[in-house]
Amino acid sequence: MKSAKIRVLTGYNAIIVALLSVLGFGTSCEQLARCEYGTPSAKFIVSGKVVSSETNLPVQNVRVVMKGDTTFTNASGEYKVTDKYAFPMNQTYSVKFQDIKGEALRQYSDLDTTVEFKNPVFVKGDGHWYEGETEKDVDVKLKPKK
Repeated sequence: MKSAKIRVLTGYNAIIVALLSVLGFGTSCEQLARCEYGTPSAKFIVSGKVVSSETNLPVQNVRVVMKGDTTFTNASGEYKVTDKYAFPMNQTYSVKFQDIKGEALRQYSDLDTTVEFKNPVFVKGDGHWYEGETEKDVDVKLKPKK
C-alpha cells in the first residue's frame, strides 16, 4: 500500500517540477527582450518675462518658485524655472511670483499662476528612460501694490 502512495506522490512531484521548470524558463527576460530598470523622466521648463502692469517695464529681483526650483528675474525681467525629474505626461505646475523686498519696500503684489503642459512634445531625449525636455513661455504682468 505504501509503495503505491509513494509512486503516486513521486509522479505528482515530477509533474510539478516539470511545470515549474517550463514556467520559470518560459517567462525569463532573455527570451523576449532585454530587461531594464528605471523610471521614465522628462524636464519641464517654464520661462518668460516679468513686467509692470502699469509701465510695461521689466521688474528685476522677483522671486519665481516652481516645484522645488527657485530663481530671480534678471535686469531684463527674464526668468527660467525647471522641474528636472518629472514623469513624461501632462503636467500642471503652480508658479509663484513674489516681490522679495521688505514689506515697507515692496512695490508689487504677489501673483500665483498655473501652467499646464497638455500633450507635451519632448526634444533631446536619449532614447531610453529620459524622454527629453519641453518648454513653455509665460510672460507675467505684476500689479503695483496699493
